[in-house]
Formats: sequence, C-alpha cells, structure tokens
Amino acid sequence: MVRVQEIYDLLEMNEPTRALALLKTVRKKAAQDLFLEGEAHRQLGAFETALKTYAKGLRIADVVEERMDILLAMSACYRTLGHAALAYELALETLEMAKELEFDDYEIRAMQEMGMSLRAWGKLDEALELLDAVLAAYVQLKDYAGQSFIHWAKGGIFRLQGQFEEGIAQFKKSIALAKKIGDKINEAYGYCGLAGISRICGKIDECVKNYKLADQIFKKSEDVFGKAYTNCGMANGLRQQGNYDEALRRYNTADKLYTQIGDKVDLGFVKWGRADVLKRKNKLDLALKDLQEARVLFDNSDEKRGQILTKLSLAQVLYALGRTDEAEELYELGVKQAKAEKLHTYLESYT
Repeated sequence: MVRVQEIYDLLEMNEPTRALALLKTVRKKAAQDLFLEGEAHRQLGAFETALKTYAKGLRIADVVEERMDILLAMSACYRTLGHAALAYELALETLEMAKELEFDDYEIRAMQEMGMSLRAWGKLDEALELLDAVLAAYVQLKDYAGQSFIHWAKGGIFRLQGQFEEGIAQFKKSIALAKKIGDKINEAYGYCGLAGISRICGKIDECVKNYKLADQIFKKSEDVFGKAYTNCGMANGLRQQGNYDEALRRYNTADKLYTQIGDKVDLGFVKWGRADVLKRKNKLDLALKDLQEARVLFDNSDEKRGQILTKLSLAQVLYALGRTDEAEELYELGVKQAKAEKLHTYLESYT
C-alpha cells in the first residue's frame, strides 16, 4: 500500500520516470499497477504504449473503480490521438456504470471526458454544456485543479467559436487557479491557451511572450507532449511575426517530439504550419509535400479543424503551382466543411 501511494504521489508531482522505475520492481502486476504504469506512460506522452498497458489492466480488473479509472484514461488517450468518437464512447460507458452504482465522483470525471471528446470532435455547444456542469461540481467541491482545467478547456471552445474576449478571460482564470495551488503544469497549459488565442487576435507579441512562459516550465518537466505543444505554438507565433527561420527550427523540434510520442494529429498541425513558412519562402514543392502528409494524418482522425485548414492551404499552394481547377475545388470543399461544422477556420487565413 505504501508503494502504491508513493507511485500516486510521484505521478501527482509529474515525475513519471521515477514512478516507472518503482513499477519495474513489481513482478506480477495487478490491474491497479498496470493502470499506474499506463498513467506514467501517458504523462511521458507515450500514448500508444499507455493504451496497450491500460488494455492489459482492463482485462484483469475485477474492481469496478479500477475499470472506470482505466476506461477514462483510455478515453483521454484516444482523444489526444484524434479519435474523439471512440473516446466519447468509452467515457459514456463509464458514465453509465457510475450512474448505476451512484459513484458521483466518477460521474463527474466521465462527464468531463465526454465534454473533452465532444470538444475535440467539433461539437462545441454540446461540449460547453457538459463542461459547465462539471465546472459547477468542481466549484462546489472546491477542486481548484479541476476548475483550472475546465476553464482552460472552455477557453479553447470560445476560441473556436470566435468569442475571443471570453476565451482570454477563461485562460486567465485557468492560470490564476493553477498558480493558487502551485500546479506548474496546468499553469503552463494555461499560458499555451492564452498564447494561442492571442495569436488569432493578432496580438503576436503577447502570443510569443506566453509561449515563452510555458516553455520555461515544460523545459524543467518530463511532459514531452507539453514541450511539443509549446514548440509548435511558438513556431506559429514566430511565423506570424515574420521570424521564419526561428519558426522552422521550432517546427522541426515539434515534429521530432510529436513523432516520438506517436501523436499524429498534432504532427499534422506541425506540417501545416511549416508548410505555410515554406510557402512564404517560395519553396512550394516542399510546402506541397508537408500539406499532403498533413492531409493524410488529419483524414485518419476526427480533427475537423485540421482537415479544413489543410484543404485551404493546399488550395493556395496548388493555385500557385498553376493547378487552378484542383485548387478551387479543394478551397470550396474546405469552406463548405467549415460552415457545416460551424467552425470559422476559413476566416483565419491571415494566421
């Protein structure tokens, strides 16, 4: 019991490597051990490895709380990897179990994962409704870490809806709550969210400043996903500043990190952003290659925004290469998809 608590504590302190080292001393792993091992891999950004470990734990889990812990962790992994529909189903399964057993804490956590899956799926109004209910529960419980996370998630939704002032307010609340409890990782993600929405608003100096604050935190952590996320976001900001060479360096770093952890959806965003730099440097063939690769990555996921952005960018490059008919067809498809999904992505060409 002391060993299990020690591992929980290490994961709480974002020290997954030390947690894995302790878990290696366990010869015959129980479901709880495999869940914790999966959590350590997830913190390190090794999502595919985490999913395999969770699946092993699920096969032998005979305690309902352990099964729900694993299902929710798997949901979060699939969501991050761009499989929002599958993530939603796993979270819904957990919610039904929690309701039947009247486990209120698991019900809240399941609703959170469902909301996050809907957010990734592009079903923004439904996501907001669920996340508001979760936030109300966290406020009642005085769970400041939970509140910080939900404000961050809501900030991202408002950004996609074009409600920038409200989005900025949500990210600032997230950062303030994270600071209140000394949660550096949540604080860093808050800076990333604030940086991202600042970029869309044209506040590029604010964007780069906030990514630098996040970068300082992630550099001292083992959060590979956070490091990749920050490098990609920073590259987007530098690109809009016109600092193309530094942007390319950051994109290349993000490319390596996302490839390392198998995050194909976010790798698609790296390729899309890097292609925009290459396009501006008149390296159209290289830009085309990146965008074609990004399109394949996004088309094998539920990431609608990425699919739309790539269609629009591909259309611009194809037009520059004289392939006008292909370009117009692709551009129209992108705008049509954006309007159908109620996303304003086609208006973000200035970014």
